[in-house]
Order: sequence, then structure tokens, then C-alpha cells
Amino acid sequence: MNEEQKIACHVCKKDIPKAAALHAEGEEYVLHFCNIECMDYWKKEKKKTEKEE
Repeated sequence: MNEEQKIACHVCKKDIPKAAALHAEGEEYVLHFCNIECMDYWKKEKKKTEKEE
């Protein structure tokens, strides 16, 4: 049985095939996103957090 590996979207937690995920890399980690909207949301929130620091 060749079952495709699934991972959770970093934002919405929806299970998606690992091969189809969008990726954003940090210094020591890789985040996975199910679509461009979740990735854009994460980027916007990250910038907002950085401005507050």
C-alpha cells in the first residue's frame, strides 16, 4: 500500500499531501501551508509581530 504522507497546514491545520504543500523556511524550521492564502496570512502576522517587538 503506497499511502501519501500528509502534514498539517501551519495556519488552518488542514491535512494536506506533503508533496503539494507550500513551504516557508526559517532559521531552523520549515512551515507548511495548504494554499497561498494561509501563507500570506502567516507572513502578515509575522510582520505585525516583528513590528510590535
